Amino acid sequence: MTIFQKMLIVPVMSLLLYSGFIVYSYSEHRQSSEKILEIRDHYLPLFEMTNESENLFREIRNIYKDAVLADESAWLPQAKYKSQQLLLNLTSLNKYLQIIELQKVEKIQKSFSSYQENVELLAKKVLENNEKLIDQNDLVKNVEHYHNETEVELTNLKISIKARFHQTIDETNKVMNTLLFLSSFIAIGLLIFLLVVTFAVSLSTYLSFKEVILRLKELAQGGTDFSRRLVHNKKDELGYLIHWFNKLSDKLEQDYLHLEMISITDKLTQLNNRTRTDSYFSQVIAEAHQQSMSLAVILIDVDNFKKINDKYGHLVGDKVLQCFAQILKDNALEHSFIGRWGGEEFILIISDMSIDKATVYANLVREKIAQEQFEDVGKITASFGISSYHSKDTPNTLMKRADDALYQAKDAGRNCVFTES
Repeated sequence: MTIFQKMLIVPVMSLLLYSGFIVYSYSEHRQSSEKILEIRDHYLPLFEMTNESENLFREIRNIYKDAVLADESAWLPQAKYKSQQLLLNLTSLNKYLQIIELQKVEKIQKSFSSYQENVELLAKKVLENNEKLIDQNDLVKNVEHYHNETEVELTNLKISIKARFHQTIDETNKVMNTLLFLSSFIAIGLLIFLLVVTFAVSLSTYLSFKEVILRLKELAQGGTDFSRRLVHNKKDELGYLIHWFNKLSDKLEQDYLHLEMISITDKLTQLNNRTRTDSYFSQVIAEAHQQSMSLAVILIDVDNFKKINDKYGHLVGDKVLQCFAQILKDNALEHSFIGRWGGEEFILIISDMSIDKATVYANLVREKIAQEQFEDVGKITASFGISSYHSKDTPNTLMKRADDALYQAKDAGRNCVFTES
């Protein structure tokens, strides 16, 4: 996954999550809207009917009371009309059984019917038969009982409707508050998630880029440690950058090693050149001093090389030097260093070898050279001068003694080995 995709996936996921929440919120909002419509279409008419029923009941009670006290039977039909209106109201309540209980409505209807029956009977007896209320004690008690029962049931019905109304309002408010809380929580959560992921991706990318920049800085400032490679296993833009940076490091390392080899190698003989020899000389003398180790230096000169160049030409002379260097390589010891000291002179530096063993070895090499048939030239010889390491020796003092020994070998007729005096 690329860095761009990582950075893009966070807002996309956030958008999807928030879209899901919006769908959920819309569904809850619709339910809340339906409840509000239910309040408008159901509760308001219910409140009106219950209030009207209470008012009708009071009016009926007053009509019967006034009729009896005023001894006016003409008011009874009016009471009966009001009673029919009340019963019609109670019957209309059956349309709202999702809010009120049928049993409560039936109980009110039953109580009011009993009240109406007893109060009509009481009024007729008092008005038509001129009987006194005190003589209708049982009937009065029934009227009072059913009156109180109807009044209580109407009041309870109104209270239950109000309670249901408040419950619906509370539930709607609770849903809206929950949606508000969830929207805030989700928004904050998504923001934190976005910040955390963005910070993690940014920090990871920054650290990886920082490592690349440091490596580039090292190389730009001349660093030659090409062995360390950067690691990034993810296949993103940074991964491609590091991949090709490592490829560039491989190429730079190859070119550097090649240049280094060229800088320390003699182009003609492919032996160590004078620069490399001087560097190795200082190093091996320091080791010999620290480890109290013996060290032999053999300086070799091709005899009469100037005559070869004069007689056969420089190209043939170069071939002689190349063949001469190959003989030295073929007969090299395990710890020997072979270099071209300059012109037709070569040097062998051998660690952990005494001067006596170096003399034996030098004579062996001298014989190998003398036995070789060089192309266009035939037989040639070489002279050898040997010196060994002494305490407090420097490359110059060691080479001076080897050079003196070499001149002794040349003065002695060449094709021989001389050691330091």
